[in-house]
Amino acid sequence: MATKFTSLCIALTLSALSFGASVSSAEPYNPSTRSLTKMSRRGDASVSMSSRAKVCPTVKKLAGSEFLWKSEISNHISTQDPRAAGPTFICNRLCPKKWPMNFYYSDGVKAGAVGYYGIYRGTGKARAYCAAGGAPKCFVQKLSANSKRAGRDGKLYLKLSNSVCYQVNPVGRTGRP
Repeated sequence: MATKFTSLCIALTLSALSFGASVSSAEPYNPSTRSLTKMSRRGDASVSMSSRAKVCPTVKKLAGSEFLWKSEISNHISTQDPRAAGPTFICNRLCPKKWPMNFYYSDGVKAGAVGYYGIYRGTGKARAYCAAGGAPKCFVQKLSANSKRAGRDGKLYLKLSNSVCYQVNPVGRTGRP
């Protein structure tokens, strides 16, 4: 009985030591421990580029008409509509395989998500907004301000697949529908 108790105490101690090590800033980002969230709350800028690489192993810039990302809302959407405060995403040659689609700041911290809303008549492809299709509401001004904080490069990174993110501007237009 004492051997089992001793073994249990050793296992619990090792588990606690392992958890403590996983949240230190010297340890790489591990999604299962949520260490990135804890580090970002502390303002630890030393994790910025390596953390983005964990979320976005490959970052691409738009060549032109892969999709449209825009911060201004179309005239047909009422200012009272929850979608009106956040960005719009319109698929063209590229579209995410699943919705909602997450986007991140340059340090790997999740900035928000856009959810499927319907088909854009101009291209016959999907369009998405914050506050639609399971995505929470977001605000362009807040995204823009947060993207320029210390340790960040002023851009957003849309995760279109498991390994590829596209760099966009938080304000204005990036791409074409």
